[in-house]
Amino acid sequence: MSSKEILEHLSPHHWISGEDIASQLGISRSAVWKQIQSLRAKGYGIDSATNRGYRLASMIDLLCPENILRDLNSKIVGSDLRYFSEAKSTNNLAKSIASSCREGTVVLAETQTNGRGRLSRTWASPPGGIWMSIVLKPQIPLVKAYTINMAVSIAISRVLFALYGLQAGIKWPNDLLVNERKICGILTEISAEMDKLDFAVVGIGINANLDVSEFPDQWMATSLSCELGHDVSRDELIKRLIEEIDFVYEELMAKEIHAEWCKRSATLGRQVRISTFHGDIEGKAIDLSEDGALRLKTPNGEISMLAGDCVHLRAAHEAEKEEDDD
Repeated sequence: MSSKEILEHLSPHHWISGEDIASQLGISRSAVWKQIQSLRAKGYGIDSATNRGYRLASMIDLLCPENILRDLNSKIVGSDLRYFSEAKSTNNLAKSIASSCREGTVVLAETQTNGRGRLSRTWASPPGGIWMSIVLKPQIPLVKAYTINMAVSIAISRVLFALYGLQAGIKWPNDLLVNERKICGILTEISAEMDKLDFAVVGIGINANLDVSEFPDQWMATSLSCELGHDVSRDELIKRLIEEIDFVYEELMAKEIHAEWCKRSATLGRQVRISTFHGDIEGKAIDLSEDGALRLKTPNGEISMLAGDCVHLRAAHEAEKEEDDD
């Protein structure tokens, strides 16, 4: 017995007694009550009244794996889908099964209680977002591992434009921005021996149907619902993401991947500050190499950065005007 079956018997238009639900489902009234409490814990508004029973007061948009998998057009990604109402971290779950699961396995959660971004920073994962991880096992050299991040970020950018007309730029090294605000983060973690890549787990967090006004201002966050003025179908978005990531994954080693990554960059041409464990470096982002490094033009010459936190300081046209003035 699942809470979803209980939900199918509830309506905002009329009351139904716990006894009637129990009779129709062949369970006890106590079991009905427990599932009602489970639904409330997930965020559903359910009214109850003596001698009347239950009535659905408000719905929430829960993911439906069956909808996502129905007519799914992919070869590898989505070969298995594991759904959780709550997880500490979808990346941790995916890593725990990566050695034994099928390539392309997707782990989905309604919420994460310990979501992580880069450098183990906390990633807010409330209901309404998309929190998913994908297990990939590409036969590529370890030095080419960053192409996975490139391919996934390209796929997400493509889908956000195809579905919603949103131009999502890729901010180095692992975010996507809409109107200069963060809408998506990617966290790719790998397991390797010597020069052999055993597997990669790609974590994707998308602010879908979220009110980001409650997020700290310094996060510079936005969401699909904020940008569009309405909620989106998360099932449809996840399905399209799986299909597009699967499509790009087949072309993982193609030179066009790097070229498109550069074309979709929101960082190239910008004056930026890169924060590392060794300090901050400022300069103009002038190139993105095939290994994922960001090349900067600084007062002390050109340097390449393989990792670090990137802050956009000025827009590309402002940086160009400054150079012209010089």
